[in-house]
Amino acid sequence: MAAAAFAGAATGLLALTTWLGVLTLPVELALGLAYGVAFVFQLTLRSTLVPSIVPPAQLVSAVSMFQVGTQGAQFLGPALATLLLVRGGPALAWLFCTVLYAASALASIPIGSARPRTSIGTARGVLQDSFRYLYARPLVWTAIWAVSVHCALTMAYQGMLPMFVGTDLRAPDSSYGALLTSIGLGAALGSLALARLSAPRFRPALFATSLVGSGISIAVMAATSSVTVAIASGFFVGATQAVFMSMALALIQGSVGDEFRGRAISFYQMITLAPMAIVGWGMGGLADITEPRPLMIVSGIGFVVVMAVFLFASPWLRALFGVRAWVSGSQPVTVPALT
Repeated sequence: MAAAAFAGAATGLLALTTWLGVLTLPVELALGLAYGVAFVFQLTLRSTLVPSIVPPAQLVSAVSMFQVGTQGAQFLGPALATLLLVRGGPALAWLFCTVLYAASALASIPIGSARPRTSIGTARGVLQDSFRYLYARPLVWTAIWAVSVHCALTMAYQGMLPMFVGTDLRAPDSSYGALLTSIGLGAALGSLALARLSAPRFRPALFATSLVGSGISIAVMAATSSVTVAIASGFFVGATQAVFMSMALALIQGSVGDEFRGRAISFYQMITLAPMAIVGWGMGGLADITEPRPLMIVSGIGFVVVMAVFLFASPWLRALFGVRAWVSGSQPVTVPALT
């Protein structure tokens, strides 16, 4: 509740400063940082809630359905925001976000708190304990680093997307909203498909398809000069990225104990989101020199190449292309690599 209220306050201040015409870059960056902190708090707390209420066998399906709500918002949000931006400007769009976060905070009030019966490590060495705990589970550690590379190379494009639409596609602002909507729709339908095909026998093929598709689809989207093709490619960008992230998150959630899940997810978020922010910052600067298109193409193809090298070097990544890893992945794995 507190995280939702804090995010609502940040978006409310963005609405107010935009409406008054006093929004400056330092103020926007400060409010963006505050909003980001609140968002990560919400993301971590929601991620730890799902495994505590569903059995391990249904975790992939449950995470997928959970993602449907998140990705559905990514589909509906840009569609509504585009209308608000056209009719009332950014202030109205920020105000709409504030109302939604206020509703989220109120809806969170009935959710009770729960504490594990046992704890791991000490408060002084939280990060060290988290590292040692996750490192002892090679499948989980491999999934974390795969997602980290995925976020850095295939998801850092988001900050360049407005410039890509305006500079490379030479399209109006409405096309940016349409592209975001297509990506969100693909993510929602991709999560629905994963929920429907969540049986262990389907997981290796889905994992491989989403891994390769995440890189190829963004390269195709960047390479085209057609708005229509870019929007269609954006659908596959959203679908493949959502499936890849959901499968990796479900594997991590199901492989750690209840008493450690909050720390594990927090450490996971830190490792995966930090590279995306840093690489996205760097790509934003390079985009001013080279334009977004070549950066997006190189990052998409580069992800596939890096994962191919990782696949050759890591027996644990190779294990994720087999059914056995996904069946035993719901338990802490510390034995030699699965073959």
